[in-house]
Parts: sequence; C-alpha cells; structure tokens
Amino acid sequence: MVEFVLALATLLATGIEAAYVPADEGGGDYLVRVEPDLVKSASTYQFTSDVPADARDVRRVRIFVGDAWPPAVERAVLEASRKPRRAAPVAVTSARLPDATAPAGIAAERPWGWLIGSLIALFMSLGANGYLSMLLAQMRQRYLRDIQQGVVRV
Repeated sequence: MVEFVLALATLLATGIEAAYVPADEGGGDYLVRVEPDLVKSASTYQFTSDVPADARDVRRVRIFVGDAWPPAVERAVLEASRKPRRAAPVAVTSARLPDATAPAGIAAERPWGWLIGSLIALFMSLGANGYLSMLLAQMRQRYLRDIQQGVVRV
C-alpha cells in the first residue's frame, strides 16, 4: 500500500504530459512527454496516456523524455492549442427529435433543466439546514437559561 501511495505521489508531483498536434494534410502526431525521474525510478507500474476522442487519424506517437518539450515541439504544441478543435461525432442516444440548429442526425443535448433543478434543490437544502441550525441554537439557549434558573418546563 505504501508503494502505491508513493507511486501516486510521484505521478502527481512529476508527471506525464500529452498533446495532439494535427497536421495540415490530415492526421496528426500524438506527443507524450515523460519526466526523467519516472524513467529513472525503474517503476514496475504502467504509465498510460489516452488519445482524445477528437484526435482523428493519429499517424505517429512521439515520446520525449525530458523536463520540458524541445523548443520546436513546444511551438507546435502552442500553435495547436490555439486552433479550434473539431468535436468528435456523437451517436444519438435519445429518442428526442433533433434540434433545428443541430446537425442532421444528432440530437442537441441541453441538460440545463436538470442543472437548474439540482441547483435549486441544493440551495433549498442549504437554506433548510441553516433554518434548522438557528432553531437548534435558540432551543439550546432556552434550555441552558431554564437550567440556570432551576426551572424545567414540561
């Protein structure tokens, strides 16, 4: 258990960085940077990096071992991060009719009703808990006052 916690702390303190850099002609490179401490520790744990769903047609995976990206690669990563990303196609899982503004065959998911309802329920719960806390404080003050006066009400 201690080894697992140490390995987890090492991963959080150091780490693995990943980036997808699309190419102009299509496809792209998936870049992974591993800090040297992770490689030097000869860890028996497996390090993974998941390819994002919108990273289409990964042509090459490049792995760098170092404390930072090489300058040319860092420029490519920064340029790729500034470009808008295309969303991956989403399968229709709802029986609702598609929205008029949504692309054909894809239902627009708008969970705002659930979010607002959940927030209203949360704030009502917090308000009720605050009200009950105030009632409890008043009852406790009355109880302590009555005990000090020697009067017990039934």
